[in-house]
Amino acid sequence: MKNAIRLKAPLLYLCFILLLSFSAYAQDATDVVVMLNGEERKGKVSAINDTEVTFTYAGETLEYKIKRSEINKIVFASGRTQVINEKAAELPAPADAQPVDNPAARKGKMAILPFKVITNVGSIDAKALGEQIQADCANTIKEDAPSIQIIDPRVVNATLAKSGMSIQDLESMLPSELAKMLGVEHVVYGSYDIENTGTLTTGSSVTSYKTKKEDDKKKGTAFSSGSTTTSATYDSKITMDIYNDQGTSIYSVAREPFMAGVDNYHSTIRYLVRRAPFGSKAK
Repeated sequence: MKNAIRLKAPLLYLCFILLLSFSAYAQDATDVVVMLNGEERKGKVSAINDTEVTFTYAGETLEYKIKRSEINKIVFASGRTQVINEKAAELPAPADAQPVDNPAARKGKMAILPFKVITNVGSIDAKALGEQIQADCANTIKEDAPSIQIIDPRVVNATLAKSGMSIQDLESMLPSELAKMLGVEHVVYGSYDIENTGTLTTGSSVTSYKTKKEDDKKKGTAFSSGSTTTSATYDSKITMDIYNDQGTSIYSVAREPFMAGVDNYHSTIRYLVRRAPFGSKAK
């Protein structure tokens, strides 16, 4: 009998250790949202619909809406993978960048540089977001001004990388030098300032009366209910500057997004592009 008790004690201890390990694993396990640009966002996916995915970063409670069109796949904590959009085939690496000195060869071509992201939001990957806005801007110009030949942003970024340049290095080069290096007539610079200014709590309260007489509520009993919602507040601004291959600024404008939020830059980019000199709503 004593031997049986001695055998059970280590077994119970082992089961206890395994239970603790499993609990720790369950708490650490996260969903991973893999974006089309290669960025990985770790946290919890709480909902998926036809247009967007509801996502919360690990260690946070604020929910974000991510457009399905920007997502490659979701790797759930369970191990299951759900492909949202097939990733496009990688473009071949460009040859070493050589300046294009012939203006005629650059005519009608435009390069959009990665947007510079300035933020105090720790969960934002500035490089990934800057390239995401860059791609959004390129696609908007293609739609609004199809006569302009837009250099694929991946080719632009690969050319800059092969030249050993980061987004900070772009500020040390003249627009005319960048235009020649990228072989374009126009270069688009941009920045996105996004600052988390705190939180906003809104609420509502409703009082209803329970009485047998509809016209005599004074004799009824009041039941009150209320709800509050807390959301993050942001100050943001989009800046866009366009230079020609002579180094002359042809468009410079800054505008606050119509709705404040990390991902609410799309409509502002569209607004600025349409009012650029080549845009459909240019004066």
